[in-house]
Amino acid sequence: EWRDSLEGSENDLEACVNIGCQKADLEQAASFLKYDGIYGAFGIHPLHAHDWDDEVEKKLLAMMTMQKVVAWGECGLDYFDKKTRGQVKDPKLRGLQRKVFAKQMDLAVSLKKPLVVHTRFAEEDTLELMEKHLPTEHPVHVHCFTSSNTLAQALLERFSSLRLGFTGVVTFKNAPEVQEVVRNTPLERILLETDSPYMAPEPFRGRIAHPGHVSYVADKIASLKGVSRAEVLATCRKSTRLIYGI
Repeated sequence: EWRDSLEGSENDLEACVNIGCQKADLEQAASFLKYDGIYGAFGIHPLHAHDWDDEVEKKLLAMMTMQKVVAWGECGLDYFDKKTRGQVKDPKLRGLQRKVFAKQMDLAVSLKKPLVVHTRFAEEDTLELMEKHLPTEHPVHVHCFTSSNTLAQALLERFSSLRLGFTGVVTFKNAPEVQEVVRNTPLERILLETDSPYMAPEPFRGRIAHPGHVSYVADKIASLKGVSRAEVLATCRKSTRLIYGI
């Protein structure tokens, strides 16, 4: 399905990193590695922290030895409460997410693997745990960044090899905060994403996103930064190769 969606799309897509981040999907995500230009990152998403056990850890450690697996993640903290549209208050849930996030950071560091981080409604705890468990030079991709400019600047200042990833959200009219973060972030510290199948950029909002949409994200970032699309693509390509070693 993803290959069909890419056919005929106007894009400059050379390669992408496909993420598997829940126990049930790890094998399926790994199956994409057989295709040229597709690399992998594997971990346990915070909303699936309950899946973490010795078996999953062993499985992920084995996957990290696969030739085209370039990172650990996504992992992190997600305190968003769908019912209240605010923060989850349950201390047990928060504690479990913190424990699983810390464990995965420690493993990524021990393996010298880049880390893909997810953070949502958990800025203070995310920064605290990252400062505790990651060397300042460790390569980090903070995925689908939609948090505050305050967190963005704190992360960029603390971690020299950290990049912020931006998705189709940056094209939305109701995302001025994300657009402001882009303006305040050096282009060389930005990565392009689609977070497919979610967050399809304008003019495809509400449809299934795919990697071929990344050019629309690049166009919006170029507009916000006052530079050309070509410069955005070239700079982000260089950063992607640097962070992921591909």
